[in-house]
Amino acid sequence: MSIKQARLAVGPLSVLLFAQTTFWLLYDVADRGLPHMWSAWTNGPVSGLSATTALDFGLAALQLGAACGLVLRIRGAGGLLVTACVTTVLFRTPVVWYMLLDSESDPWFGGLEGPSLTAVGVSCLLAILVAVALGGLLFRVRGLERDAAAAAEEESRSGAIRPVKVTASASCTLLAVLNVFYICRNVLTAVEVGPHALADLLVGRGVGRAVLGVSSPWQWACLTVLCGVGMVLAAKRRPSATGFSVGLALFMMPIAFTKLWGLAGTADLLASPLNTVQSVLELAGSAAVVALIVADVRRDRPAPHAVLELTPPPTGADPEAQRADAATSDA
Repeated sequence: MSIKQARLAVGPLSVLLFAQTTFWLLYDVADRGLPHMWSAWTNGPVSGLSATTALDFGLAALQLGAACGLVLRIRGAGGLLVTACVTTVLFRTPVVWYMLLDSESDPWFGGLEGPSLTAVGVSCLLAILVAVALGGLLFRVRGLERDAAAAAEEESRSGAIRPVKVTASASCTLLAVLNVFYICRNVLTAVEVGPHALADLLVGRGVGRAVLGVSSPWQWACLTVLCGVGMVLAAKRRPSATGFSVGLALFMMPIAFTKLWGLAGTADLLASPLNTVQSVLELAGSAAVVALIVADVRRDRPAPHAVLELTPPPTGADPEAQRADAATSDA
């Protein structure tokens, strides 16, 4: 496969990731109704087994942002695509082992009835394969290297270094604080329930009411890795840090919003200060980082060339006068 063919294949594969997530979101809405599913997505009391959780909102936003970034060729599109691939693999892999460990004698979700675990699991397995293939193609076409070269060229041309430092520092600080939250949450959970119970929670045993759902400890562990990588990239001001930070923000903001909505609806907003502070940091902090990055991109955008100014102005002299001048000069 040539480099040109690999580049052409990246777009459809990125759309396939978004399509897999969106399909199950729409399936839930069609099967159970939007009011019922909104209650489920905001952690409300619902019955039965659904396919999706609020996490799938964040994953869909990330995958859609990666596809749009590729189409629009925005700065940081390579990092955004890599974030989408890694996040898809991390949060779709548990569903595969749900499917493999499920049996008639010991059903993974007990007696809950809902969408077919096999159908959802197979779609997740396909999504993982697509994400791995997409990651391989990105490595093949050296998307991150081209993005780094373009960013370096634009930065040297515009000279706007200070805003980039501010944005990188803000992103690094936010991800570092969130990383502390995620690590502490898992440590506190281990202290409260014990290591053995934490291991069961990490693999999702007996905690889900959605086939695509993952346990909170697994989510915190994955976000610890993702935020750690993003923190290092931002601290080193790598060009891929822009897309990586935007990707994490797109992933976390919908999840945090639905969580805050659910806490506010049950009057637990102040009763659960740790959840509230974490969600506010994820939502407001991510929005602030995205705003800084957008401002940097707009500031560094090259100005359009003034074509009309480069065109010599037409002379208003009369043709007869021009011929007379020519004759005079010849004489």
